Amino acid sequence: MSYFKFNGKKVFYDIKGSGLPLLLVHDNSLSSKMFQPVLQYYLNTFKVILVDLPGYGKSEKLPQFPKDLWFENSKALAELISHLDIKDVNVIGSGGGAITAFNLMLEHPELLKCLITDGFTGKDAIKSFALNIHVERERQKKKLPIKLIWLKNHGISWRRVIDNESDAIYAHFMEIKRFFHKDLSSIKKPILLTASLEDELFKDKIVDVYAEIKSEILTAQSHYFHSGSHPAIISNAEEFAKIATGFIKSAAG
Repeated sequence: MSYFKFNGKKVFYDIKGSGLPLLLVHDNSLSSKMFQPVLQYYLNTFKVILVDLPGYGKSEKLPQFPKDLWFENSKALAELISHLDIKDVNVIGSGGGAITAFNLMLEHPELLKCLITDGFTGKDAIKSFALNIHVERERQKKKLPIKLIWLKNHGISWRRVIDNESDAIYAHFMEIKRFFHKDLSSIKKPILLTASLEDELFKDKIVDVYAEIKSEILTAQSHYFHSGSHPAIISNAEEFAKIATGFIKSAAG
């Protein structure tokens, strides 16, 4: 297993396949294991870089997560890219990973070639989600399928990981609210916003959310899948991979 150091803690990463560099950034409450079911669609074209963000999965556990979680996690991704000594990295960020990936693009555009977001919820924290995060997570802990997913992703310390993240999500909304430190209009690299129109996190607001983003980022495009749950990279695996591959190849010229 491979690790790099970030803020004095070990962060797990893995590299599979060969070709253009493709960094996959996992969703909230999960780890890089979320991508295992879809890796087959990328390995013949890309050098896929998987990472467990600090405190998640196989990475060294943290006593608590930072309040500005997605911004701080983007710093870890920048450190990983530096550690690997690569450039022109293509990134797919799913859910919370999309927020982290957007922060990476905003803070270190020189490191990236293009960005694909999957199920990106917008520039600001969602009030209802953040304020109810602890209640909702306690409810989810009682559901065996969800418990097994968290156990698979984080091991026996899964409760600690989920509680840490829940605390950070709540604290972020109460004290920060905005996900980004810079205006999205500063982005000049190719961006593809993807989501399923049936994504349960959006409640039919996805088109409006993405229209606002595209009004700020002139290089942004969008693609909607008519069916499938959150995230689209999993529920529309083969079609998503074809679209992502075409977009990345186009960005590469």
